[in-house]
Amino acid sequence: MAFLEISGLKKRFGAVDILKGIDLELEKGGFLVLVGPSGCG
Repeated sequence: MAFLEISGLKKRFGAVDILKGIDLELEKGGFLVLVGPSGCG
């Protein structure tokens, strides 16, 4: 059983899709890192 579950996440800025159909599961005690193109996140 996931501690955190996200399904079908979408984000838009104006007419630009930034995120489209993102799914993820995070187990208790796990960690997640999001890194952007410049290495920041």
